[in-house]
Amino acid sequence: MAFKNFLTDLDSLSPPVFLMFQVCEASGHFEMQVLSMQNLNGELQSGACCDGARDAADGSCAADACDTFFRVCLKEYRSWVSSRGPCSYGSGSTPVIGGNTFSVKPLDNANDKSRIVLPFSFAWPVS
Repeated sequence: MAFKNFLTDLDSLSPPVFLMFQVCEASGHFEMQVLSMQNLNGELQSGACCDGARDAADGSCAADACDTFFRVCLKEYRSWVSSRGPCSYGSGSTPVIGGNTFSVKPLDNANDKSRIVLPFSFAWPVS
Protein backbone atom coordinates (compact mmCIF):
# COMPACT_ATOMS: atom_id res chain seq x y z
CA MET A 1 0.00 0.00 0.00
CA ALA A 2 2.81 2.42 0.85
CA PHE A 3 4.47 1.77 -2.51
CA LYS A 4 1.23 2.52 -4.37
CA ASN A 5 0.84 5.81 -2.48
CA PHE A 6 4.44 6.73 -3.31
CA LEU A 7 3.76 6.21 -7.04
CA THR A 8 0.58 8.27 -6.83
CA ASP A 9 2.50 11.08 -5.11
CA LEU A 10 5.16 10.99 -7.85
CA ASP A 11 2.50 11.22 -10.56
CA SER A 12 1.06 14.33 -9.00
CA LEU A 13 4.48 16.04 -8.83
CA SER A 14 5.55 15.81 -12.46
CA PRO A 15 4.36 14.63 -15.85
CA PRO A 16 5.28 11.05 -16.66
CA VAL A 17 8.62 10.58 -18.38
CA PHE A 18 9.44 7.32 -20.09
CA LEU A 19 13.03 6.61 -20.93
CA MET A 20 13.90 3.58 -22.97
CA PHE A 21 17.46 2.73 -23.89
CA GLN A 22 18.33 0.06 -26.33
CA VAL A 23 22.01 -0.46 -26.91
CA CYS A 24 23.07 -3.08 -29.34
CA GLU A 25 26.43 -3.66 -30.95
CA ALA A 26 27.43 -6.35 -33.38
CA SER A 27 30.99 -7.45 -33.90
CA GLY A 28 32.91 -10.53 -34.84
CA HIS A 29 35.46 -11.76 -37.29
CA PHE A 30 35.74 -13.72 -40.49
CA GLU A 31 38.66 -16.13 -40.36
CA MET A 32 40.36 -18.23 -43.01
CA GLN A 33 43.36 -20.48 -42.55
CA VAL A 34 45.17 -22.11 -45.47
CA LEU A 35 46.20 -25.67 -44.60
CA SER A 36 47.58 -26.88 -47.93
CA MET A 37 48.19 -25.81 -51.49
CA GLN A 38 49.07 -27.76 -54.63
CA ASN A 39 50.22 -26.13 -57.87
CA LEU A 40 51.98 -28.98 -59.66
CA ASN A 41 52.83 -27.02 -62.81
CA GLY A 42 54.07 -23.87 -61.06
CA GLU A 43 51.69 -21.68 -63.05
CA LEU A 44 49.78 -18.50 -62.34
CA GLN A 45 46.01 -18.36 -62.81
CA SER A 46 46.62 -16.92 -66.27
CA GLY A 47 48.60 -20.03 -67.28
CA ALA A 48 51.96 -18.25 -67.40
CA CYS A 49 54.89 -19.64 -65.41
CA CYS A 50 55.40 -18.01 -62.01
CA ASP A 51 59.11 -17.37 -62.53
CA GLY A 52 60.66 -17.42 -65.99
CA ALA A 53 59.67 -18.95 -69.28
CA ARG A 54 58.46 -22.43 -70.18
CA ASP A 55 60.93 -25.13 -71.04
CA ALA A 56 60.90 -25.39 -74.86
CA ALA A 57 61.36 -29.17 -74.79
CA ASP A 58 58.44 -30.27 -72.61
CA GLY A 59 56.45 -27.06 -71.99
CA SER A 60 56.88 -27.23 -68.21
CA CYS A 61 57.72 -24.33 -65.93
CA ALA A 62 61.30 -25.18 -65.11
CA ALA A 63 62.38 -22.08 -63.19
CA ASP A 64 62.04 -21.34 -59.48
CA ALA A 65 58.84 -22.23 -57.60
CA CYS A 66 55.97 -19.77 -57.18
CA ASP A 67 55.91 -17.40 -54.19
CA THR A 68 52.44 -18.33 -52.94
CA PHE A 69 50.31 -16.01 -50.83
CA PHE A 70 46.55 -15.63 -50.45
CA ARG A 71 44.25 -12.62 -50.54
CA VAL A 72 40.67 -12.56 -49.24
CA CYS A 73 38.10 -10.01 -50.36
CA LEU A 74 34.69 -10.05 -48.66
CA LYS A 75 31.86 -8.75 -50.83
CA GLU A 76 28.10 -8.84 -50.74
CA TYR A 77 26.48 -11.93 -52.24
CA ARG A 78 26.51 -12.12 -56.02
CA SER A 79 25.67 -15.00 -58.33
CA TRP A 80 28.80 -14.17 -60.35
CA VAL A 81 31.89 -13.04 -58.44
CA SER A 82 34.62 -10.87 -59.91
CA SER A 83 38.07 -10.32 -58.45
CA ARG A 84 37.73 -6.66 -59.43
CA GLY A 85 35.92 -3.92 -57.57
CA PRO A 86 35.74 -2.96 -53.93
CA CYS A 87 35.83 -5.39 -51.01
CA SER A 88 32.65 -4.16 -49.32
CA TYR A 89 33.22 -6.00 -46.05
CA GLY A 90 37.02 -5.95 -45.86
CA SER A 91 40.11 -7.59 -47.27
CA GLY A 92 43.29 -9.17 -46.02
CA SER A 93 46.22 -11.23 -47.19
CA THR A 94 48.95 -13.53 -45.99
CA PRO A 95 52.65 -13.05 -46.54
CA VAL A 96 54.33 -15.59 -48.84
CA ILE A 97 53.70 -18.90 -47.07
CA GLY A 98 55.13 -21.45 -49.49
CA GLY A 99 56.09 -22.48 -52.98
CA ASN A 100 54.18 -24.57 -55.52
CA THR A 101 53.05 -27.24 -53.06
CA PHE A 102 52.98 -27.08 -49.28
CA SER A 103 51.07 -28.09 -46.16
CA VAL A 104 50.95 -26.38 -42.78
CA LYS A 105 49.82 -27.66 -39.43
CA PRO A 106 46.72 -25.90 -38.09
CA LEU A 107 47.73 -23.64 -35.22
CA ASP A 108 45.68 -21.78 -32.65
CA ASN A 109 48.19 -18.99 -32.73
CA ALA A 110 47.23 -15.43 -33.66
CA ASN A 111 50.69 -15.03 -35.26
CA ASP A 112 50.16 -17.95 -37.65
CA LYS A 113 51.08 -16.55 -41.07
CA SER A 114 48.66 -18.88 -42.91
CA ARG A 115 45.65 -17.29 -41.17
CA ILE A 116 43.69 -14.26 -42.34
CA VAL A 117 41.38 -12.61 -39.80
CA LEU A 118 39.02 -9.82 -40.83
CA PRO A 119 37.23 -8.11 -37.94
CA PHE A 120 33.83 -6.58 -38.58
CA SER A 121 31.48 -4.38 -36.59
CA PHE A 122 28.30 -4.45 -38.65
CA ALA A 123 25.31 -6.70 -38.96
CA TRP A 124 26.18 -9.66 -41.16
CA PRO A 125 23.93 -9.63 -44.25
CA VAL A 126 21.23 -12.26 -44.58
CA SER A 127 21.70 -14.58 -47.55
